[in-house]
Amino acid sequence: MSYQLVPVQQGPQPVISLQRPVLLIGRHSECDVRINLPKISRRHCCLVMAYDRILIRDLGSHNGVRVNGRPVEESRLRPGDEVAIGPLIYRLIAEATAPPVPARARPRPGEGEPGLVPID
Repeated sequence: MSYQLVPVQQGPQPVISLQRPVLLIGRHSECDVRINLPKISRRHCCLVMAYDRILIRDLGSHNGVRVNGRPVEESRLRPGDEVAIGPLIYRLIAEATAPPVPARARPRPGEGEPGLVPID
């Protein structure tokens, strides 16, 4: 299963795809997700995925992290949770990864398409 933090309101915030075990979020150029806003700390928070669990941890940011309106230092996230990173508000969305669709079987040479009758 893959997860995303999707902005609740339109604005400068990016969609955050959780594609790596650890994501560092902040203004600093070394962060995995850069959000260049004054109210976002250089190293604001990190997201950790392990065994289908997602944790968010505040890294001592000035404007904090809130989950469902509650300030947190660390919290487990579940789909549907509202996450505020400084002034930006996101919702955690789970996307089921669909299994690959098998290619349609092709007829062998000399065989017609199923359901078609040759015309003489």
